[in-house]
Amino acid sequence: MSKTQENIPKPSWARIAGFACYQGFVYAAFYLGTNHQMQLGPFSVERAELLLTLAFMVAAFIGERLAPDVAERALSRSGTLAAFAAFMSAGAAISAAPGTTAAEVAAEGLLIGAPMALTLMAWGKTLGANPPRLAATEIFAATGIAAACCFALWFAQEEIGLALRCVLPFAGVAFMEIARHEQSDATSETMHPTPIKPARARTLSTRMLAGALIFGLAAGFVETYRSDPGSLSTPTLPYAMFIVALFCGGVLETLRTSGERDTFSASYRIAFTLMLAGFLFTPVLVDVDITGDAIVLAGYLGLCAAFASLFCASAQLEGTSCALAFAQGFAVLYGGEALGIFLANGLDATNSLNTTPYAAMATAGLAMVCAYVFLFTERDFSALSRAVDTVAVDNTEDVKKAIAQAAALSARETEVLSLALRGRTNERIAQELFIAKSTADTHLRRIYSKCGVHSRQELLDLAEKTAASLRSRE
Repeated sequence: MSKTQENIPKPSWARIAGFACYQGFVYAAFYLGTNHQMQLGPFSVERAELLLTLAFMVAAFIGERLAPDVAERALSRSGTLAAFAAFMSAGAAISAAPGTTAAEVAAEGLLIGAPMALTLMAWGKTLGANPPRLAATEIFAATGIAAACCFALWFAQEEIGLALRCVLPFAGVAFMEIARHEQSDATSETMHPTPIKPARARTLSTRMLAGALIFGLAAGFVETYRSDPGSLSTPTLPYAMFIVALFCGGVLETLRTSGERDTFSASYRIAFTLMLAGFLFTPVLVDVDITGDAIVLAGYLGLCAAFASLFCASAQLEGTSCALAFAQGFAVLYGGEALGIFLANGLDATNSLNTTPYAAMATAGLAMVCAYVFLFTERDFSALSRAVDTVAVDNTEDVKKAIAQAAALSARETEVLSLALRGRTNERIAQELFIAKSTADTHLRRIYSKCGVHSRQELLDLAEKTAASLRSRE
């Protein structure tokens, strides 16, 4: 085993626990409430609470794309993230109120949707600071824990369930802060994924997003037909959560033991098969507890986790911010889900036949097959997996030279910069250069000043931007 492989960062329990809190809140907000119906003129819209939440999430993602610098600064501030948690908690309290009006449903969607999207981007930034395989491991571990907790939450008393939903956003933010401190103090070197041609990276990203849109659309159809207005939004949620927890356990075992080619394709294939099986067996499993829609939901949530890990990988390959990749990817995925809810409501309003749900399910299942076969294929997975799992020829030297030249660093400062970019702590830098730690601290302060940054993380962010700039010139 190479030295670089030995120094690969280990999974962080702070990141796993924090993202599990976030995922748990998402599941509770999306699936533990009531199916609210809203009148839009002559039409009645089912799952209005979910539709509005998704719409506000997509709007927040688009806002991040329009003002990335503002969003980047906001996502780095603890106070801003705590405010997001407060809004989400308030939205959860509104959702539990009896006899919710249309105005309250809209307020719930705004209070939960926009902050939840921005918090997800913050998690993208936190998770994406690590090698893609490690990020995937943490994402699936967190998803499995969240599913298991949501399974238990289903059987808890209503007051306990509401209290936990209100606490989860704050717990997630607290763990994120711990994780960020761990990352800034990390002593290990990171893996650099093998760069691929920018055009190829963009093609993979575009095909991935097209597939995400189709899968979100298919899930949206199921969301609408899963329950009746006024009843529980997801009556079969415990079964879905149980399946998701088992699925994540299987994926984690695959990630631990598989070779390079199966890094992401195994989780994607299994989730796709699970979701498609739910569509196929929906007409058959009408009179049993584990209905087809529960299997579809489990597969869709598995796909969401798979896409999150894929977005982290594509961001590193393209040299972009993972927060930006999350904003783009989940805007498409959740936008497709919102569109599916909207179209399913339209079909339901224009067709009084009882065959509408099954026809919609069949159409959605066929669209999924087409997306799997023609949009994001096994060939694409092979290219992506090889790129993110192969340790590249270290390009730190080129990045170091570019930064040193731009900032007019001295020879000694350039040496310190090289070690800092490789993840060395101040103590380790002092040892390797045979200087006092206070001298290493002074060199780093001067490097920060000349480079216009204020911390080790900002220096690493500058290195990522420089690496992306160098790749774009190739």
